[in-house]
Amino acid sequence: MTTRQLYFITAIFFIVVLQPIVVRAQNLKSIVAPIRSHLKNLENENNLSGVVLIAKDGKPIYREAFGFANLPDCVKNKPDTKFNLASINKMFTAIAIMQLVESGKISFQDKVGQYLTDYPNKSVADSVTIHQLLTHTSGMSSFWEEYNKLAKVNFKTVSDYLPLFADKKLAFVPGSDFLYSNFGYMVLGLIIEKVSGQNYFDFVKEHIYKPAKMTNTDVYELDNAIPNLATGYTMSLEEPGQWKNNIFSNLAKGTPAGGGYSTADDLLSFANALQYNILLSKESVTLCTSGKVKYREGMYGYGFEENIINGHRIIGHTGGHDGIACEIMIYPDLGYTVVILTNGEVENYWEASNLIKKQLAGSVPSIDNFFYTKDIIKTVCDKGYEAGIKEVELNSKKYSLRENLIERYGCKLLFEKKANQAIDLFKLNNHFFPNSTYGYYYISEAYRVSGQKKQAIEYLKLYLEKEPEDYDAHLKYKLLMK
Repeated sequence: MTTRQLYFITAIFFIVVLQPIVVRAQNLKSIVAPIRSHLKNLENENNLSGVVLIAKDGKPIYREAFGFANLPDCVKNKPDTKFNLASINKMFTAIAIMQLVESGKISFQDKVGQYLTDYPNKSVADSVTIHQLLTHTSGMSSFWEEYNKLAKVNFKTVSDYLPLFADKKLAFVPGSDFLYSNFGYMVLGLIIEKVSGQNYFDFVKEHIYKPAKMTNTDVYELDNAIPNLATGYTMSLEEPGQWKNNIFSNLAKGTPAGGGYSTADDLLSFANALQYNILLSKESVTLCTSGKVKYREGMYGYGFEENIINGHRIIGHTGGHDGIACEIMIYPDLGYTVVILTNGEVENYWEASNLIKKQLAGSVPSIDNFFYTKDIIKTVCDKGYEAGIKEVELNSKKYSLRENLIERYGCKLLFEKKANQAIDLFKLNNHFFPNSTYGYYYISEAYRVSGQKKQAIEYLKLYLEKEPEDYDAHLKYKLLMK
């Protein structure tokens, strides 16, 4: 072969084989660059704190840490920082149940009492199925109100939680409605223990974390010194400018319903193991991740949320609590996996999630409404209440406001001691959402902070008419009346 022939063949190889790789890399860069720029601005302007990872075909194409794992000591988050997952853990519980189904040890239509023969609530034992527990259609609810009154250090095993919910009446006939239920996933954890003969936490470690190579994932006992954990932070309304940590509102140890810890890379490993059928068969993955009941803007399957954006299927789960907001999104047809783990206020997670969805799958009305609401918030902050009203009325047929986002930014303004701007924002919120409950509480707080006691009392009274059982609000009202 002559030198010229070799050069020709090499050139053809470059054109046919290497050029698509270069183009593909350029396309991925064009996807990542605006996301990175937007998130950096969010860190600088709005205290974004966490880790965001985007992978294509199982390999990371973007991974970046923002903000602080320990805020007062300015210890920065790192790509391998462990974050609280909140309800993301429900995916692991659902997969453990699916594995027991695959092995023929349980069936979706089996009743709770078939496995938990001494379960103390007969109506649950005799009527609630595993399918209903998985899909939040059992009629069971959650345990936070009872749990928050007790010493959290006493809750280390799944059975420790049973007295909190065993005697609770079902909210509806099982299978007739949807009610997101942490109780239900605790019962699933008990069933896993009974059927497998293993401690729930050991079973999940052996059958999910280990085969998925999730080496930095666990349900840590938080009274132990665990390295590289992010603490969650929220803004205090009572003390503007003061950040509060979530240590006293956190679980002492994670559960089948949520509260474990993981890293962005471990969740990518989990997504890869799921899609490569390492954890379940292909048929079981499809069954588990396919929507079965309406949930928010999408559907809920067996421990997985399913959404469709512009024809693109997204599966995964969200999680949230005080100082915790996170999500894993798997785009099977596009080949993307997205992990968002944050340890600050929820509005930053909302923005990161909407931004990435828009960039990867295109926009939909809910995403447009999010960013439109942010524009309205900016208008109110820059030009006042009347300007915001006028702009909304001009665009009322095209966009819809997001009430919760307005409330969150109003609270941020209070935190930043910008009470007059907060009042304008809450006024706009109450104008367009007159039936809102918390809108009246927040504007009362804004007036209180600004020293306008009369208006604070007036709006707090309106709030108490809607929420007469809010004990703390009643105390606040009495103090204001003195």
